[in-house]
Amino acid sequence: MTSELSNDNGKKKPRHPWDWYVEQQWVTHALVDMISLDDDVTYLDPFCGMGNIPMALRQRGLQAYGTDKFTRTNHPLFLGEHDFLGDQHHMMEAEKALSIIMNPAFSFQDGVLVQGLSLRICRRALEMATHKVAALVPLKWLSSETRYQFFMKTRPQILVFSERPSMPPGNEIEALGDKAWKRGKVDYMWLVWDKQNPHAYDHSPTLWIPPREKLKKPKVAA
Repeated sequence: MTSELSNDNGKKKPRHPWDWYVEQQWVTHALVDMISLDDDVTYLDPFCGMGNIPMALRQRGLQAYGTDKFTRTNHPLFLGEHDFLGDQHHMMEAEKALSIIMNPAFSFQDGVLVQGLSLRICRRALEMATHKVAALVPLKWLSSETRYQFFMKTRPQILVFSERPSMPPGNEIEALGDKAWKRGKVDYMWLVWDKQNPHAYDHSPTLWIPPREKLKKPKVAA
């Protein structure tokens, strides 16, 4: 998750203190359209926010649930508050067949910059999952001396969005109205690891997610 909103004068708005930025469901649908996901696996989003990722996965027939550090939805797929990086494990993390699909916090916790936060989250997800891990992160995440060794040891598949997703802060969506989903300003990608076939690649295969078809406005008769 990362901030992409600016004020009218062009200055960047302050980040959400917990890096809560919300993806639309089409972002997850695009992932499902690009990779193979097993029907007999449970899918967990440990940063589910409003529950968009679990809901999108359910729409594609997958058994999906979500947790979060805070209660941000009353949807039945939300299984309660849980600190993914905390000492206690959630019951979902004990599933025999588990994949984790998430839009993780990028770098801020309680308004404080936490170096390497998103990397810690991805490492934890790879420890817990038995099948796939998919993380929605900014494209710039690839460029990092810190993450270089991580990528060399755990090579993900890279799915780059041709269309920039909107990613507004969750606490401002209602006030923003239609502007919340107008257009994105940050390049994003899905990184996908397959725990069932961890040495499938000696490189990171890269694919481009095509943009959505634009709705044509009906012609008005003269």
